[in-house]
Amino acid sequence: MDKPNSKMELLGSVPIPKALLALGLPTMVGMLINALYNLVDAYFVGGLGTDAMGAITVAYPLGQVIVGLGLLFGNGAAAYLSRLLGKGDKKTANQVASTALYSGVLIGAIAILFSVIFLNPILRQLGALDSVMPYAISYTRIYITFSIFNVFNVTMNNIVSSEGAAKTAMCALMAGAILNVVLDPIFIYSLGLGRCYFLQRDYVAIYQK
Repeated sequence: MDKPNSKMELLGSVPIPKALLALGLPTMVGMLINALYNLVDAYFVGGLGTDAMGAITVAYPLGQVIVGLGLLFGNGAAAYLSRLLGKGDKKTANQVASTALYSGVLIGAIAILFSVIFLNPILRQLGALDSVMPYAISYTRIYITFSIFNVFNVTMNNIVSSEGAAKTAMCALMAGAILNVVLDPIFIYSLGLGRCYFLQRDYVAIYQK
């Protein structure tokens, strides 16, 4: 943040309506793109069967709670950072950005640890049925563990947007969404990782008999 940045003009000298337009539109587009993650995942996982679809449905609320921690620190810091950068206080802005990022990742890691430890009762409370539970546990354990990257991503995107670089944050989200669209069918179908679901389904069917 110590380097000169033309984007700072949006926070200090550009009229408010123009600044809102320049920062708001990329942010809105980025949020819409981010929603594609869930739609794409649901589309490809849906091809594995209703139980697999039920597993990701049950895991979704818990994942949103974890990612929400990134939004908690990211959005809160972004509002303060914009005001600090608007008045030229870059030293305090650096401290706020660092504190928000480290705090978000730390609290997110703690939440993930407790979620993994108490995963079974949490999924029960979220409505996982006996037929869905084996798949929900298998999927959610991986999904939640790697959600730490989502916490970092969400927090960092808000910090970057607060610097006036909303388009940069939008492009980062767009790159991730495109990569998700490309890799989902490759990993699930082409590389055969979706077969793990079918093997587990057959095992559960035999066990229930």
